Amino acid sequence: MIHPNPDQALSKCIVYFHDGNSRTFYSFDQKHKRSKPNQALGIRRLEKMLLQHFKGTWETAIIYENKINGKELAKYKNGIRIS
Repeated sequence: MIHPNPDQALSKCIVYFHDGNSRTFYSFDQKHKRSKPNQALGIRRLEKMLLQHFKGTWETAIIYENKINGKELAKYKNGIRIS
C-alpha cells in the first residue's frame, strides 16, 4: 500500500475512535506520479476511508487543510457529515 507524504498532502483528517484513540491521516491527492495535486480527489479518498474502511469504529472525524492553522473543510459525527 502506498502511503501519502504528509509534506505534500493538501488535506489531513483527524479521527477520534470509540476506544479513545485518535489518529491523523493525510490525503493522497494525485491519480498518478506526474499528475497535478487535486484537493477534491484527496478529500473524496479520505471520506471513502472513513465511511468504508473504518465504518463503525470512529466517533468524530474532521478534515482540515494541511497547513498551520488550516481551515476546517468537513466534519463528521457517527458517520454523518455535519458541516
